[in-house]
Amino acid sequence: MNDQNLHEFSTLSLDCDELLWRPIGQVLPRPAPNLQSWLLDPGSLTQRLKETCAQLSGTSQFKVLVLEEGWLCRQRPALLQCFAPHVARERMWSRKVLLQCGDTPWVAAHSLIPVSSMQGPLKRLRALHDRPLGEFLFRHPQLRRDQLELTKAGKVWGRRSLFHLYNKPLLVAEFFLPALLQADAALSISE
Repeated sequence: MNDQNLHEFSTLSLDCDELLWRPIGQVLPRPAPNLQSWLLDPGSLTQRLKETCAQLSGTSQFKVLVLEEGWLCRQRPALLQCFAPHVARERMWSRKVLLQCGDTPWVAAHSLIPVSSMQGPLKRLRALHDRPLGEFLFRHPQLRRDQLELTKAGKVWGRRSLFHLYNKPLLVAEFFLPALLQADAALSISE
């Protein structure tokens, strides 16, 4: 993957002020039905990607490529609506990754975790490295997820939601790249 592609994927993020996030009921025109099945799936995206990748390749070639991670000290206005006011002013751990099948990026993901959420059992989130966040989150039965919001950046659709684990918030956005939809369509045809 070249540097231009990496830069393009890293611009798909939660802190982009140009993105207009809305609940599905306010999104017109609606995404295609096959894309909606990905965007509105309430389960673990990581698990679904792993299963889809294994179906395509015959083996598990799912992997996480970390594009960047580190502390953000200044929040953009677009994020203030996502967190409670006192939390929105905190430093945030920012993690941008590509979720891939082999070397093909399927999803660009961006997570923001307030410093107050990184205490106790969630402090391990800073050390995920190339492990998927979804695998960590969805193994906890007490995980709660707020309403999904959708956006469109060019031809790429994304979703974001605020998760709560141990009563601590973390924000996750996932952008579904064309290669995933092509792979999904190929699987549908072969079934």
